[in-house]
Amino acid sequence: MKKLYQSTLLLLMLCSANALYAQLPPLFEQYHLNQLVFNPAYAGSKGGIEAGFFLHRHSTNVQGAPGTESFTLHTPLANDNVGLGLKIYHDKLGVTNNSFVGLDYAYRMHISDHLTAAIGIEGSIANYKVDYSQLDAFINGDPTFTKASESYWSPDAGLGVYLHSDIYYVGLSVMSLSGLSANGNDNPDVAQDEKFDKVATVYGTLGTLIKINDKLTIKPDLLIKITDSIPAQMDVNLNFIYNNVLLVGGGYRTNGSISFVGQYIFSTDNKITGHEAGLGYSYNTMLADDKVFISPSHEVFLTYRFYKHNNKFVNPRFF
Repeated sequence: MKKLYQSTLLLLMLCSANALYAQLPPLFEQYHLNQLVFNPAYAGSKGGIEAGFFLHRHSTNVQGAPGTESFTLHTPLANDNVGLGLKIYHDKLGVTNNSFVGLDYAYRMHISDHLTAAIGIEGSIANYKVDYSQLDAFINGDPTFTKASESYWSPDAGLGVYLHSDIYYVGLSVMSLSGLSANGNDNPDVAQDEKFDKVATVYGTLGTLIKINDKLTIKPDLLIKITDSIPAQMDVNLNFIYNNVLLVGGGYRTNGSISFVGQYIFSTDNKITGHEAGLGYSYNTMLADDKVFISPSHEVFLTYRFYKHNNKFVNPRFF
């Protein structure tokens, strides 16, 4: 029964793509706290060393459902004029596995004491694997379901720009640049490893902090995702921050889902350095009737930031 669920889920999720093995980057519910995943220009934007771990489990109503784990690490260097980043993630969808490692470089330009613009580039390598042995053959001996696993390594790149101040940010990036030439390649003579088509994806982000009083701040933000394989998608979120340590809120995604989030920041401070550790949880569910297949999802995330008080740029902790 578990293999049947996996087979059904795999077909439902992949048949909607332009190519059977189209590779799309993972999207986390709380992307505004994990922007390094899709924008290399974000590296170094937090004013200190920041590490994050995100664990996402989707479609928990279905056995063998998708899941993603990611680790990110980034820091400013050279008097905050350079940002370096590392990201590692593993993405599982049915019988497919995607393991990814990316290195990011951002050149940061301080327009003023409270406004910085950055240009970023990413180099990455990924391993794509399909394990057909986990699928049940509808006809015994069907080579579609009984052949050996397929696996290959593929390099890639990404570009991004990021503008941020103490109270707002704007970002634009293009990831999986190799997909710009791969999209629409239906040539049956193409080598099998190239059938794991990568899809170039454009991300646009925007967010701000609106201070209501000394205790309460409102944080609206949005993400726009554009790719050839699926319809354009928008996430709109509204979060409330209390006393600069507790964040609660929710959002709507144009695929017909809603999400809820909570995060608490633990901090220690002295005259020279500061340490912050954040723990959060997010829940997403579909509003449509097909939620039995693709809903709900759960996300747990941990963040840690170390910074020095003599930084010339003050960075908010919530984006």
